[in-house]
Amino acid sequence: MQGSALARTVAVTDASDPLLRHRDGDPEAFARLVEEYRRPVYSYLIRCGVAEGDRDDLFQSVFLRIHRSASQYRAELPSHPWIFTIVANEVRSYLRRRRVRELVFAGGTTAVEPRDGAPHGERAVEARETVAWLEQEIRRLPLAQREVLILVSLEGRPQAEVAEALGLPLNTVKTHLRRARLALGEKLCRRHAPGRDEERS
Repeated sequence: MQGSALARTVAVTDASDPLLRHRDGDPEAFARLVEEYRRPVYSYLIRCGVAEGDRDDLFQSVFLRIHRSASQYRAELPSHPWIFTIVANEVRSYLRRRRVRELVFAGGTTAVEPRDGAPHGERAVEARETVAWLEQEIRRLPLAQREVLILVSLEGRPQAEVAEALGLPLNTVKTHLRRARLALGEKLCRRHAPGRDEERS
């Protein structure tokens, strides 16, 4: 939904496509490209949960990446999906760092909660340690599982659209998502199992 909405929002003809003109050396085209995509990109950043204070920096990062990659754009392909791929990748990297816990257990596995009797400071430390651990474990997932997990659980994209975007059957997307959540959930349960610390020592 988000990708298609972005594509629908920006409507330019091939002849006036600012991305194509920028690629071909038009010195005014990049400013036009930024202006045309400013609203849909900012809307995407907001919908994806990018913090207000980070949006300008991420917006600039997106367009710097577009500028650097423009030479790779092929005119026979639609420009909107090409641009959106860069936007999605930049947002994905940002959100993986900032909201990793949400993407792991959304709609599925239940996290193991810290003991109720622990002081608030202890729980905060444990939460930070868990987030750092999960970031590491997510990087260890097979790429297919990692991409599906991020797109579906973090970015909130429908599984059917994720399947289309990644060129996978819908059932394959569901399988990758289920396996990623189960793998992380099982590792987290083992990490919090009684006696685990003693076993490691």
